[in-house]
Amino acid sequence: MRALTVVLPQTDYLVLRYRPDLHLLVGRWQRPVSAAEFRQGYRAMLRLARQVNCPYWQLDLRGRGALPDDDTRRWLLQRFLPELALRLPEPVCLAYLLPPSLLQQMAAPAGSAAHLAFFSEEGPLTAWLLQCQHRSSETLAQAGAMPPPAA
Repeated sequence: MRALTVVLPQTDYLVLRYRPDLHLLVGRWQRPVSAAEFRQGYRAMLRLARQVNCPYWQLDLRGRGALPDDDTRRWLLQRFLPELALRLPEPVCLAYLLPPSLLQQMAAPAGSAAHLAFFSEEGPLTAWLLQCQHRSSETLAQAGAMPPPAA
């Protein structure tokens, strides 16, 4: 299977790509987004992930610029992430690629239905996601997988 790239119709803010060679879904945010675009983008990622049965996501936030506002963040943590765990095979692992300035803003971890990790470089991020494919939820937590920051 060749890589599958999806550009959301009439958008310029998110490019989605499935990499069958690594069994990874890659979402690259291209610019800052509104709350509606944020939700639409995450829902599109879930649709593609379900289509290819892939719970391993690389989310590149370097083009987006900022963390979401509090309401959008609550939606992600309290509604969307729990839905992921119900709709995709486990373990669900999301690796965020952040600019160093955003990486420093990440708050203390809290519980989550998905395993999350935050990186400033693609190499370690990809290595972590590949390790996720061969580990259980418990060993991922022991290896340093972080739940998302508290809402």
